Amino acid sequence: MSTPPVVSWEVGNDFLLECGSIHEPYRFCVTVLEKIRDIVPYDQALFLMLDGNRKVTRSHFIGFSDRWMSMYLNYYSKSSLGDFGLDREVSEIQGRGLISLVDWHEIDWIQDDFIANYIRPRRLSQSLAFTFFDLKGSPATSLSLDRLVNKTFSREEIDFVTLATAHLGNLYKNMFVRPQGQVRIWDRKHGADELTQREKEVLDLLCQGVKPAYIARELRISLGTTNKHIAHIYKKLGVDSKQELLVKILGK
Repeated sequence: MSTPPVVSWEVGNDFLLECGSIHEPYRFCVTVLEKIRDIVPYDQALFLMLDGNRKVTRSHFIGFSDRWMSMYLNYYSKSSLGDFGLDREVSEIQGRGLISLVDWHEIDWIQDDFIANYIRPRRLSQSLAFTFFDLKGSPATSLSLDRLVNKTFSREEIDFVTLATAHLGNLYKNMFVRPQGQVRIWDRKHGADELTQREKEVLDLLCQGVKPAYIARELRISLGTTNKHIAHIYKKLGVDSKQELLVKILGK
């Protein structure tokens, strides 16, 4: 296969400008997949948007049937090898995002249902995956560009996606920045002024429905410390349970 030409800075700049003109996360990710195809051609692609509990909230896929997507979401995302499930540990590389190239031919030695009944029937050759993170450094959207039947990504294409991911990741994060001075829904509740900064961060995540184990992971603190913060929040806001807390804060 011939080596594709190096992407000019003008092409890369136009791509980033077009993506940057979108200010809604879902449409932003759709635009990324649609426009990057002109620069890094692929056979199939997808993205999965995740909440704080690593549950898929929205998805979008190109070039394959919803049968395969459903199979992954309902089974393999939860039960496949740790490296390919949604609950795996991933960390943002500051200033670079996170990108990985999976050559499915190189993992033939893995005797796993995921490989035999999902990867092989889809005829995947390589997957170029990259991740957008939230403001706290937790994975928020996972994207993948796939090539089939012995097609591979060139060094130039990988370098472009690596560079683009750093910029796209920052654009993505900016959609979630709270405007300075914006009042939180719980700011004027009795006892809220007694909360520490860390307790406010925990409360924000609780109000988003994030479970304590994932709050601990997102804030990079222990589960025990997380539970202590939650107990202090309950005491300061005068509630005895998460249900009472949400009723008081959100009216649920």
